[in-house]
Amino acid sequence: MSALAALDAERIKLSTTRSPLWSVVGVAVLSLGVAAMQGTGAHHYAGLPPGKAALGVAIFGVPVLMVLSSMTMTGEYRSGLIRTTLLATPNRIQVLTAKAVVCAAFSSVCAVLMVLASVLVARMVADPVVGTQLSMANSVTWRVAGGFALYAALAAVLGVAVGGLLRFAAGAVAVLLLWPLVAEPLLGNLPGTGAQLGPWLPFANMFRFLQVDWLFLNYDMPWSEVTSLLYFLAWVVVAFVAAAVLLTRRDA
Repeated sequence: MSALAALDAERIKLSTTRSPLWSVVGVAVLSLGVAAMQGTGAHHYAGLPPGKAALGVAIFGVPVLMVLSSMTMTGEYRSGLIRTTLLATPNRIQVLTAKAVVCAAFSSVCAVLMVLASVLVARMVADPVVGTQLSMANSVTWRVAGGFALYAALAAVLGVAVGGLLRFAAGAVAVLLLWPLVAEPLLGNLPGTGAQLGPWLPFANMFRFLQVDWLFLNYDMPWSEVTSLLYFLAWVVVAFVAAAVLLTRRDA
């Protein structure tokens, strides 16, 4: 099977499954709720930047998209469909890459839509003075949307990699949710050692690139925001390569 055929096959699998759609709708509602709370609770004189309005997308939206991406792997192992997939496409790295590309594209589009919707919702409920930055004409809004699209795409690839490494849904979901939402905030806020560990946490670096403040201290980073992005990318690449190696060596 050609690379384009493999991509089309993964697109059909994703688009004909109901769970991704309903999960995205649910997490979008949650993200918009956070945006509404941010808009109503913003200080009159502080203003509300687009990145803060999209906080719900960072802490809820992208992690759920990452879990959905992992399920493109774990779901096939659970149902046994992976054997048919590998028979149709013997090149296993091509299968893993096709899943990663499709999930990255799907996640990035969903993230952009959720960010823009969050900005609009926050502007609707916020005081006019507070919401002056929340505009589609503001270049910062589109920078935030682009940053979140990149984050969602990389997180989707990471999700596919973790799904390929663990093969079962419960383990993948636990790792992908506990890692950014529990483990890193705990490690980064440990008394005495948190300041030393914080700069080396991958999701903390990604949030720094996005300029999202959530449960992380302002660490004294030894590198720039772009380097923080590259650091997160390095984790994604290592996980994906490990998943590719194991996929080619293990039985389906």
